[in-house]
Amino acid sequence: MKYRWLLRALAVLIQVTGILVLRPWVRLCFQMRVRRARGVPEGVCVFAANHRSFADPSTIAMWHRRPLSFFARSSLWEVLPIRIILDIFVGIPVERENPGMSSMKGAIERLRAGIPVLVFPEGTRTRSGRLGPLRDGPALFARRAGVPLVPVYLHRSEAMWPIGALFPRPWGARMEIRFGSPLIAPAGLDVRAQDAWVMRRLHLWMQAQERALQGRPRAQPNHTPSRQSATLSPA
Repeated sequence: MKYRWLLRALAVLIQVTGILVLRPWVRLCFQMRVRRARGVPEGVCVFAANHRSFADPSTIAMWHRRPLSFFARSSLWEVLPIRIILDIFVGIPVERENPGMSSMKGAIERLRAGIPVLVFPEGTRTRSGRLGPLRDGPALFARRAGVPLVPVYLHRSEAMWPIGALFPRPWGARMEIRFGSPLIAPAGLDVRAQDAWVMRRLHLWMQAQERALQGRPRAQPNHTPSRQSATLSPA
């Protein structure tokens, strides 16, 4: 892509701004608490997070030193202001006709190019406030690119940008973000078993964070991995 170096420079500039400006803001106005397990890499990896708000990508990205790539509908590239932002962060277009293949190819290409990728395995924002079923895309992306998968849990990020609101709020209820230890499947398993191992432990870890932060839900569906790739849904 022409001017790729300029886009990457802008991504770094925005990332630095997020670290220097947004971090203090969310700590002050949302009493943000950040908990990070040992061994969370600063390099290339797949971040797999629960999805509560439109604010989730920026909320996660500001706590990482490097700009993150994330998913978006391919039709959003038709809107010039959004296209510029997506191009700056090397966004991954998801085609409506073939969402699984387009997201998998885009994610692996960016990971192999040294760009961390953020994935929301639920595929859409929760409306109940509870964790939904997970798709197995993140484990597939990490395995094929040869990078670790880092679990992330967001608590009350909807306080920053509630569902239905046109713009984010400048202050709100206390928030928390947790980064877990990298998940890497045992080498002796076959590829499908490796993906299942990673997704099972990702789901268990997310459930544990949810219980610790929100209490035990009334009913929790079992995780049944889907062969569909996880994407960032606008819904």
